[in-house]
Parts: sequence; structure tokens; C-alpha cells
Amino acid sequence: TFTDSGGESHGAVVEMLRACAAQLLLATLAFLLLYVITGPEGSPGGSHFALLVLYLAALWVGKLTAPFKKLPPLLPMLLVGFLLRNVPELGTMIGKQVDPEWSSALRLSALTLILTRAGLAMDLNALLRLRFVVLRLAMLPCLCEATAAALLATWLLDFPPLWAAMLGFVVAAISPAVVVPSLLALQDQGFGVEAGIPTMVVAAAPLDDVLSIAGFGICLGISFAESSWLNYARAPLELLLGLGTGMIGAALLAVLTPSSNEEEGAKDLRLLLLLSAALCTAFGLREVGFSGAAALAVLVLGAGCARGWGPAAKPVSASIADLWTRLAQPLLFSLVGASVVVTDLETETLAGGLLIIFIAGLVRFCAVMLALSGRGMKQQEKFFTAIAWTPKATVQAALGGLALDEAREDNEELLGRRLLAVAVLCILVTAPPGATLIALMGPRLLQKVDKPEVEDTGLDKPEMDVVPAETLPGELENC
Repeated sequence: TFTDSGGESHGAVVEMLRACAAQLLLATLAFLLLYVITGPEGSPGGSHFALLVLYLAALWVGKLTAPFKKLPPLLPMLLVGFLLRNVPELGTMIGKQVDPEWSSALRLSALTLILTRAGLAMDLNALLRLRFVVLRLAMLPCLCEATAAALLATWLLDFPPLWAAMLGFVVAAISPAVVVPSLLALQDQGFGVEAGIPTMVVAAAPLDDVLSIAGFGICLGISFAESSWLNYARAPLELLLGLGTGMIGAALLAVLTPSSNEEEGAKDLRLLLLLSAALCTAFGLREVGFSGAAALAVLVLGAGCARGWGPAAKPVSASIADLWTRLAQPLLFSLVGASVVVTDLETETLAGGLLIIFIAGLVRFCAVMLALSGRGMKQQEKFFTAIAWTPKATVQAALGGLALDEAREDNEELLGRRLLAVAVLCILVTAPPGATLIALMGPRLLQKVDKPEVEDTGLDKPEMDVVPAETLPGELENC
């Protein structure tokens, strides 16, 4: 027995060494190929070299921390980017060498991927059947926290009203990437099922994020609009343009690649068309000055394609999820981390940001308790839902740097860096404690049933392959 055990251990070590050697060889070949193609830009000190280092470092750290199921993968990836920008020697060779235009384009591409996946995951029929309590849970805490954070930002950070509103919507978005896996784990154990808490939170999560993204985008568009008359019509124009562009694109793709088309290669064609349309929409609308409409248009495009393609949309969604996990996620979070420069941050910004996050979080907590009133829930169930409705992560990373990308003047750049710093602080302060508190407090505050049966809330029991908002299958495995 001891011999067999020793042989198995030796075999496992050999396999691990082989895998590490293969990864090292692959990375070496990638750097050599980059140098051959791009020349000096692909050598140490070049911008392309810096991007590849950031990507590979974030990818490997994400894999190393994957066994820690309660640790969202975005946190170590953010930390890697932050270290590669702020550690003296590494920062000079890597972090400072990242081309701002490349960074902006890659972050927008990653955000487009998130929004496309969010749209594909939306069940429009289920959303139409949502009960008022779910709508209240999605809207009231988000708007209350955004308002509180915006008012505090004008006082503590001297933000102009529109910039304060942008910061408010960035801070207000919760993270299904952290919340949903934790709730589904509790549901599998039977906690909170009788009260319908997992179903309710899973249904409300995408609406909360859509509201935050749309609000941020509209404020962003108004802030950087050059024409004065356009400012007054900006909000309805962004809304109509986003809805119209997304609906037209979805209708066109549904007609060109109908769900009845089951030929070989149909899935790949749908995937390529959807990604191309989403990226062209996002970059095109941003180019003409309608960044807010871009986010809404991509969401509507994904939702419309999901409706038009029916079951055929699932393999497309799975492919986008895989692309996010393997490529976009490490790039996005490492670049966001590398955008934070410690020497540029003022103590006043950090202290003010922490105070904003804490006070606005308390406002959200109270708003959740209010939103759940009148439903017959026990006090401890309301308390747990308020705890589960606090973690922030992916949306903050995706939106935090957009205002900085649009900055044209020194003052705007300073405000953009402050906003990004508060967004990163929000992730660090809320995501790890939030995930831990959900896991610890769920069994203590929620009632357990032996055979979980979801209460009839007007919603179907959430499936693992249909995930709301920006949460992706890869994140469910790694969170």
C-alpha cells in the first residue's frame, strides 16, 4: 500500500513538472514570436512586451489561486497588475511601458465581452414576470447608494456633479461574479431555499448592473460632450440610440443566422458575427461620442440574439465565456491594476474613498432592508440578503478606467485617476469580506430544508449554465 501510494505521488509530481515545463516553453516561444514580429516593441522595455508580461502573470496567478474557491480570481490579477506598475524596477520596465491607447482599447474590448455575455444570459420572459420585490431589490439599493456616493464625492473629493454621479454608479454596481456562486452554493445545501432568497438575488443581480452601467454611460457621455445643445438631449438620445442600434443588430443577426440553421459551422458563424457586431458597435459609438449608448447597445444586442436564436445561443455564450476566462479577464484586471499609480494618489483620495465606500455601503444596507419590507421575510433573512448585496468587483474594474480614457485635460485626468482609485479600493474592501461573510453567515441566518425546492417566485430555478449579468461559467468555477 505504501509503495503504491509513493508511486502515485511520484507520478503526480512528474506530471506537474511536465506541465510547468510545457507552460514555460509556451511562454518562451510567445516572447520570441513577439520579438520576431514587432522588433524592439517586443523586447524588454517595449510596450508589447509589457502587455504580454501582464497577461501571462495574471493568467498564471489566476490558475495558482484557483483552488481557493472563495477567492475571486480578479483579486490576485488586480494585485499582479498593481505590483508590476508600482514596484520600482518592475514598474519602470513593465508597468510604465504599457501604451495608454492599447490599454484603453483592450479594456473596452473586455467590457464589450462582459456586456455581450450579460445580454445572452438574460431571460427576457423571466424579466417580464419578475415580482415587484425583485425590481425593488435591483433598483432601490443601487440608486440610493449611487446618490449617497455622489453627494459624498462632491464634498470629500471635490468632484463636479457629473463626475460625482459617475463615481456613484461605479461604486453602486454589485458583482454577480462574487454573489451568484456563493448563493448557489448555499442553495445546493438547502439554505434560504424555502424563502426563495437565492432565486430572488440571482434574478435581481443583472438588473442592478444594467442600471449602474447605463447610468454611468449616460453621465460619461454628457461629461465629455462638446456641443452644448447636445447636453440637454444627451440622456434620451443615448437611450434611444443604444436601444435602436442593439435591436437592429440583433434582428439582422437573427435573420442571417436563424436558430433553424443547424449546419456544421453555424455556431462559429454566430459567434464571429456577434463578437464583430458587438465590438464594432462599442468602438463605433465611442468614436462618435456616445459611450453610454455603446454599453446599452451591446447589452440589447446580446439579449436580442439570445431571444432570436433560442437554444442555439447557449453554445455561443459558452464560447464567449471561455474567451473571457482565458484571455479577456487576465488582461482586463491586470491592466486596471497597472493603471493605479501609488505616487499619484493623494492620502486625501484614499481616505475620502474609504469613507465614501463605507457610508454609501451603509445606505445600501438600509435600502435593501427597506426593499424587502412587506414580503413576510424574517429579520435575519433580510439581514443576510443585505450582506449578500454588498460585494463589488467586475463592473468596477470594467468601468473604473473609462473616464480616464476619455480625459483630455490635466484636471480631467486627475479626476479620472481618483475615480479609478476609488473603484479599485471598492473591489479590495468589499469583495473578499463579502464572499467570506456570505459563506459564514448563510448557515447561521438562513433556514435549511432537507430537500431544496425553490419557492414559487414567478421565476424558474437558476441553472448553472444560465448565469446573470457579467458572471461567467469560468468565474463560477474559480470564485
